[in-house]
Amino acid sequence: MMESRVRRLARALLEASAEPEPEPGAEPGTGPGAEPGPGAEPGPAAVREQLRAALAALGDAEPEETLGSCAEFLRERERLPWPSRVLILRSMGAVIRSRLPELGPGAAAAAIAVAAHEMGRSKEPPWEWQEAAGAVLAELGRRFPGPVLEQLLRKFPPGILPQPGVIRALADLAAANVFGMVPFLSSILGTLVPLLGTARADSMKCALCYALQRFSESVQEYAAAGQAQAPDPTIRGDAFAPELGAAFDLLSLQWLHGRDGKVRLAALEALGPMSSLISGEQLEEQLPKLLPAVLGLYRKHPEPFPISKSLCQILESSVAVGSRSLEAQLEPLLAALLAQICAPADPSVPTSAKNHTELLRCFSVLGEQLPKFPKFPKFPPTAPFPERLPAWLLPRLACSSERHRVGALLLLRHLLNSARECRQPLGRLGGI
Repeated sequence: MMESRVRRLARALLEASAEPEPEPGAEPGTGPGAEPGPGAEPGPAAVREQLRAALAALGDAEPEETLGSCAEFLRERERLPWPSRVLILRSMGAVIRSRLPELGPGAAAAAIAVAAHEMGRSKEPPWEWQEAAGAVLAELGRRFPGPVLEQLLRKFPPGILPQPGVIRALADLAAANVFGMVPFLSSILGTLVPLLGTARADSMKCALCYALQRFSESVQEYAAAGQAQAPDPTIRGDAFAPELGAAFDLLSLQWLHGRDGKVRLAALEALGPMSSLISGEQLEEQLPKLLPAVLGLYRKHPEPFPISKSLCQILESSVAVGSRSLEAQLEPLLAALLAQICAPADPSVPTSAKNHTELLRCFSVLGEQLPKFPKFPKFPPTAPFPERLPAWLLPRLACSSERHRVGALLLLRHLLNSARECRQPLGRLGGI
């Protein structure tokens, strides 16, 4: 049977991607003492990017034939170096992303099988290899969640933690297809959570935290969809409380205090969405230790946005369950938040504006809770929120530091605007 033109072209591109990179200095214009001129040939990285773009463009025109050629090439070339395999997998991911609705079950099954095989080809594959194979599976999981989940669970035998790439692929699948994955999360968590304590490598801990974060966010989204959209409206967020509660204890009591900064941040980013899915009693019990630990991370990490975002989620969950532990934490909590508001924005940190927004959200959440705390500040418990939080802020306007005065004014403006939007009576602000 004659090979189609699409397959011949795809084969030529794949063969080109398999060519070994030249030794350093062997390329025209890149040898010792040479400077690339206007007519110099592109370097290896540029060539590889052109090949990836060409495969993606071919797949955009003929998705099934291109994906079939890529899968066949990967199966045939067992000794193909991993950078070339990554290039082909990323090309497949681009094709699937743009042409997923047009793929038939046969083409999808072949791509799923080859991506799952690539993920388990090596005991410790480079992260780029795992990420590229996992991205193919996550994209296919948007439409074919069952076959993708089946392949991933085969690499997850009970009692043994799989490779970090498999865990992240499960997490990305949950984020990509909430309705298709949440009904299976209870059994996945039941297998995964008892193994958390066996994780030793920091990369594994980060992958597990990432999975817990994505799983929790998926459950939140599923529960928020309600009966109108969710396939099984009987699935509720509190159904996951036992497994997530056990994971919450481990992350908040151990991994959040670990030596590795990436593990600490990964644990905190997971604790934020998890806090709304554990029992109110457990959250209330953890808050006295959890909040000081979270605030302490501001001094250890140069980028505060993930800390502020997770802190706001924890505060929202605490307010939702009517926490009383917050009252004892308010003074250091408000002081730490004000210090962050007053800190000069770092233009080199792209999330500075997002961090500022999250800090203001924290104050808004606390403002909703303050009327329930009769001891803070010295106002009647019935005083409206616009009177109570400004009463704490007004003395800061007399601070000798101009930066702190500006920060207090920014917060007062935010609180006044919030009060107007909510149509709350402004009354007298702190006795003014």
